[in-house]
Amino acid sequence: MTLQQISSRVHVEVAHLGSNNSLIVDPAGLIQVDSPHRPTDAVRWAETAARFGETRFVVNTDHHPDHTIGNFWQRGEVVAHRGTRTRLLTEPPSDQYLKDLFSRIDPEAVAWVDDYEVKVPNVVFSDQLDLHVGDVALELTFRPGHTANSLLAWFPGDAVIFTGDIVCEAGLPSFQDSRLVDWFDAIDAVSAYDFEFLVPGHGEVADRAVVDRYRQLGREVVAEVAATIDAGHSKDQACDEVRFEDNIHVDTDDYVGYPDALVEMFQRRSIARIYDDLVASPELATR
Repeated sequence: MTLQQISSRVHVEVAHLGSNNSLIVDPAGLIQVDSPHRPTDAVRWAETAARFGETRFVVNTDHHPDHTIGNFWQRGEVVAHRGTRTRLLTEPPSDQYLKDLFSRIDPEAVAWVDDYEVKVPNVVFSDQLDLHVGDVALELTFRPGHTANSLLAWFPGDAVIFTGDIVCEAGLPSFQDSRLVDWFDAIDAVSAYDFEFLVPGHGEVADRAVVDRYRQLGREVVAEVAATIDAGHSKDQACDEVRFEDNIHVDTDDYVGYPDALVEMFQRRSIARIYDDLVASPELATR
């Protein structure tokens, strides 16, 4: 672990495969933001959190497995948008999916799957929710973008915003659960906060400049897909022709990433999503 203290009360782990994981610390207890993807990381993360105090809440910024699998090993109530609870209840990862995934990214955890249960959010909201632990006040706001149930977590006391995958310093995540109009609107919403530190879903803790860089990455892949539409290419052709750099699901120096076939599936679903949205709303090509 390479736990960073970025402000007086916020500690962030950016070295885990999958989502970044954060602790907001108060003598009255902790708020965690997102859970580790790999079960062995999740167990160690729970031990790290316990050294700071009792975890009161675990906030999930969306329903994707890289943000939620580790809930099972964390203490405290899980908090998320109500759509995240619905997705985890209606579309939980199957045991076979988990065994196949862990056999690659976390072999020790394959033996844990039979005892694993999806720990769903029991504290949910529709538009906005404030969490209070001691002197910490964390403002959660529904902000569809990366998914239809994404949220922003704003800690004004330390000028820290936790964006989940709405903004990723590491690069573009999958678009498969996104709508382009929401994707760009969510980035604009992040810009409106008066933050000093941005904790992204993936990548290093950043400052305000990351928002414009990330928006530009999105504009570039959208422009490539728009060009295929202008050229009269079909959606399948666009999925064959357009790729964006994936720095999130691939191998790193520290971890084995997702199988190539799964990364390719994310790419094709992302391009298909962008294609459909551009056909429906061509003006998004210049957003």
